[in-house]
Amino acid sequence: MIVSKVLSSYIFRYAMRSTLFSVLSSMFLLLIIYSLFSYHYFKGVDQGFADELTEFVAVYEAGGIDAVDGFIEQRADEFSSVQYDYMVVDSKYNKLAGSLEDWPQFTEYRDWLGFELAVLEGDTDIRHIARSVTLADGHQLLAARSRLAVFAYTRFFIGVLFSMFITTILMGTFAVFFMTWDFQRHVDRINKSIKKIMDGNLSERLIISKSGSKSSGDLQQLALHLNMMLDRIQYLMDGVKQVSDNIAHDLRTPLTRMRNNLVTFEKNCDDDDLDIVQQLIAEADNMLGTFNALQRIARVELGESGTEKTAVELDQLLEDVIELYEPVASEKSITFDVRIEKVGMMADRNLLVQAFANLLDNAVKYTPENGHIVIALSQKKHGLVFNKDECPSTPLAVLTVADNGCGIAEKNHEKVFRRFYREERSRSAQPGNGLGLSLVAAVAKLHSSKVILKPNNPGLSVYMVFY
Repeated sequence: MIVSKVLSSYIFRYAMRSTLFSVLSSMFLLLIIYSLFSYHYFKGVDQGFADELTEFVAVYEAGGIDAVDGFIEQRADEFSSVQYDYMVVDSKYNKLAGSLEDWPQFTEYRDWLGFELAVLEGDTDIRHIARSVTLADGHQLLAARSRLAVFAYTRFFIGVLFSMFITTILMGTFAVFFMTWDFQRHVDRINKSIKKIMDGNLSERLIISKSGSKSSGDLQQLALHLNMMLDRIQYLMDGVKQVSDNIAHDLRTPLTRMRNNLVTFEKNCDDDDLDIVQQLIAEADNMLGTFNALQRIARVELGESGTEKTAVELDQLLEDVIELYEPVASEKSITFDVRIEKVGMMADRNLLVQAFANLLDNAVKYTPENGHIVIALSQKKHGLVFNKDECPSTPLAVLTVADNGCGIAEKNHEKVFRRFYREERSRSAQPGNGLGLSLVAAVAKLHSSKVILKPNNPGLSVYMVFY
């Protein structure tokens, strides 16, 4: 997993492109080095043949065949890294003297590059590289070197350059992989901290590395500035929270007092005023419910729900919520089609109860009389079709609440998760404050799950996907 993460990272691909450019530059430089070496080496080979033939001709002209035999024996006894073979033949190529038995097939040196290519691409049966000279009497003198001996140096040099090239590639790749791994390690640490912050833990801070490497120094500056930004955000959020709490307290207290006074007044009021008082009490309850819902959503989004996640049996929890809403549904002759599988997970029980209750409340509220509601809890997807954006990985469980009510226009599916958003037809049809699905979305986010809306034709299907 670490290897695949490193190989798929942008930093690795970018660094590998830079390394590839360096490797190609190194290869070009090595080609230049080899060309210079080859040029000077074969120029030396050519000069060696010229010097050797000059001396060979001088010996032959001074002493004839007998002198040639002595010259060859002398050369054989001398220690030298360059060994020549010699031969003297007449005009009909009959051997007169020399260390070779027959006149060999050989390649003669031309310009250095043409000579090298001719030998490399030529007949492999040619075993000698030589140069000959024809004298005035028709005799030919030949100085030859083994083809393998001549090219042993170039093969060795090519091997050295090739080894350097491969070593450069391997070391460059390893260095890029290690640097990317080290950088990715710091990035993963930052991502983990950011994930905790996104989950609502605003007190989380990025770990500032004390490593001395340049990359960690850059990330250290990034982490430092992000921490400063988070400190500022937390300060502002605390201020907003304090103001919200004060407003909620200052408004809820007189509202509660007013409601209590209305309840007291209800007991003693005339029949003519009773309907008005009851309407006022209902409005006060609605306003208090809105304040409570806003506070619940804010606390869930800030990760301050007040409870910790424990082992929860989702099937039992859902059955309890269904049992709570069955009497309300029966008043409208709405039938429940319940399909529940056993599913357990770590969760905040109270928040899930609120979320499930909101989903069922909406379904019952917007389903007409004699309607039908499907409530299903299944492991994984079990045939449900989601696209990659909706469900990027295999879920642990999926809760489905599907009704045949008025539904929600598909263009408004994202909008209904905003606070206080309601479609116009819903505002006139049913009472509410537009906070139900906002709370569901906040609870889903806290549990690393996702809420998906789809048309049910007619009605609406709501899927709460748990990972």
